[in-house]
Amino acid sequence: MLAMRWGQQYAPRIPSAVAATTMTIDTRLQTLAFSIENAFTDRLGGGNPAAIVHVPSLQALPDATLQTVAANFNQPITVFVAPKEAGTAQVPTFGIRWFTPSIEAPLCGHGTLAAGAALLALHADAQAIRFEATSGKHLIARRAEEGRVEIDLDSERAEALKPAEDTKLRGVLARALGKDVPVKYTGHGVTHLHMYALAEVDTLDLKNIKVDVNAFRDSSFLVHVIVAPSLVPGVAFESRMFAPSAGLPEDPVCGTAHTLSTPYWMDANSLSGAVFAKQVSERGGDLRVLLDSTEGRIKLAGEVRTVSKGELYA
Repeated sequence: MLAMRWGQQYAPRIPSAVAATTMTIDTRLQTLAFSIENAFTDRLGGGNPAAIVHVPSLQALPDATLQTVAANFNQPITVFVAPKEAGTAQVPTFGIRWFTPSIEAPLCGHGTLAAGAALLALHADAQAIRFEATSGKHLIARRAEEGRVEIDLDSERAEALKPAEDTKLRGVLARALGKDVPVKYTGHGVTHLHMYALAEVDTLDLKNIKVDVNAFRDSSFLVHVIVAPSLVPGVAFESRMFAPSAGLPEDPVCGTAHTLSTPYWMDANSLSGAVFAKQVSERGGDLRVLLDSTEGRIKLAGEVRTVSKGELYA
């Protein structure tokens, strides 16, 4: 009754002429369904957000419009997905593109996981979704255990830094993390993640370290992945990721970073099989990771939380 009275008493009075035009939608615009999904979490305020926009084809809108949509959403990533004739009811195929608020990205792990979850929710009979990127790369998102969605990405090998680079990065880490945080290892990706630095630090409280993010701007690397052991039962390792020079002070949860950190951690600790990892940013996220050494792939699985759904007109 209170809600009814509130609505009757405080509802704005809109002149009929204004009301008639307020909800008018330009029929020349396309109506596109979208959702906001939090990847690698089941929490409203956790994981890494992504906007998923359903388009009739990847050519349905000019690139400039896609970029504008991504800028308007202002999420870490906006993913455009479009159905393709190839595929089956069990494994439908979709084209996919990823946009940050400022540029198109060649790939986004958490965005792919979020898009897979959104499409699997719409295709109840499907066991997996096949994505075809404009680069020609194919990706699969599949249903996994306990309501998770799994994707697999190319793994990356870490190589120890040479003495001069090691000294420079340790200086950056001392300023970023504090001189009292011991650094056990410094390395970097050797192929497609060659601009990713990897550092293992000797702490059991990575989450609560007060980080001077701007210190990473003095590094020779674009992305900095910090790993440490975990006190959480069942969790193999924890991580944080910083890339201020790329416009990303700290990534809430980064799937790509785990394609570098997982092989390193598994080898350094003589582990095998699937393990759990936790990214301990402010939002935080949980991943099940599995290294397939034969195929050179990392399987990443996590929960996805739908935050909102709606329509946009473009």
